[in-house]
Amino acid sequence: MLADRILGVQRSPFYSIMELAAKRGDCIYLHLGEPEFITPQHVREAAKKALDEGHTHYGPDRGLPELRQLIAAKIHRQYGAAHNWQDEILVTAGGQAALHIAVMALANPGDEIVILLPHYPPYVVNAQLAGAKAVFVKLRSEEAFVPNPADIERVITNRTKLIMILTPNNPTGAVYPKETLRRLLDIARRHDIVLIADEVYESLVYDGLQHTSLLSFPDAREHVVQVNSFSKTYAMTGLRVGYLAASADKLLQFLKYHHTVNISANVPSQVACVAALKGPQDCVEEMRSAYQARRDLVVKRLNDIPGVRCALPKGSFFVFADIRELGIGSLDFVEYLVREAGVVLTNGSGFDYEGFVRVSYAAKPESIEEAMGRMKAAVLKMPAKKNT
Repeated sequence: MLADRILGVQRSPFYSIMELAAKRGDCIYLHLGEPEFITPQHVREAAKKALDEGHTHYGPDRGLPELRQLIAAKIHRQYGAAHNWQDEILVTAGGQAALHIAVMALANPGDEIVILLPHYPPYVVNAQLAGAKAVFVKLRSEEAFVPNPADIERVITNRTKLIMILTPNNPTGAVYPKETLRRLLDIARRHDIVLIADEVYESLVYDGLQHTSLLSFPDAREHVVQVNSFSKTYAMTGLRVGYLAASADKLLQFLKYHHTVNISANVPSQVACVAALKGPQDCVEEMRSAYQARRDLVVKRLNDIPGVRCALPKGSFFVFADIRELGIGSLDFVEYLVREAGVVLTNGSGFDYEGFVRVSYAAKPESIEEAMGRMKAAVLKMPAKKNT
């Protein structure tokens, strides 16, 4: 009775971990890609005011004009890219919807989509739903999970349609250098491929680094589609607003799919996004600074656990910790931590990258401290690895 396209999608092992954690009941959750901060007050007040004023009807299918103007101005201010707000910006119901719309509108059945490992799992699901083939390129931990463009070009065929680029990265925290992105764009131009630039963590970079957007290159327009969101920058995950920035010809086609799925993004949430972009940006820097301190804390504590190694990531709010010395699979290790320590992490195998676990430091510092203490105690109780 069900469609093959959905039956072919495997249920994520993350769900089984959550079910296990629910049975224990006293867990500390360091698995979610969600800020623990509350949405800034001026943003919340704008959403409430919109509701009180009766902004509860359909909005324009492309998004509120004022919001699209502000997004286009933001892109130009930050990255020097000129996008016409009227026909090159589409506001969506969250970054996930933006991603889905772009893939479904660009990829044909039988096309190939290049996905870097470890990957963000919805990339693979969207490829499957589009009937496309996911082609994987494994990144190297010893190279800080920064892609080698030559490795990517080697897998390109005449069926390659898209390359998925996520920087700052989930799950690794890597921030791709400008020269790497330049080479990736050159590859896309040579082979007439579209780069989907997932930049939802653009504001979360540390140690004085600056995020480089693929949109910042003057020849990017025809080969780059940016997926972005308000969720991470302004702690607005529940308000569900994202957007696409693309050339007008592509955006017109994206609009067809968007209209079928959502008609328009949530109007009070869009009003809140207007307030976020127009209002004070101190909250963004305060959250970024807090995340950097939490990053330093979690990396220090992880490296104090025997058999666990963790490099210092440059962006997002995740670390990708190396557990290979423990001699246990990542899913088994994560399940062990839930049972023995009440700590919930994400197994690397869920990102098609064994030997690592993802740890979110979006949680409160006291929760991180407690979780790391529990994790260390649990690791010290593990049976010694047998020599083979």
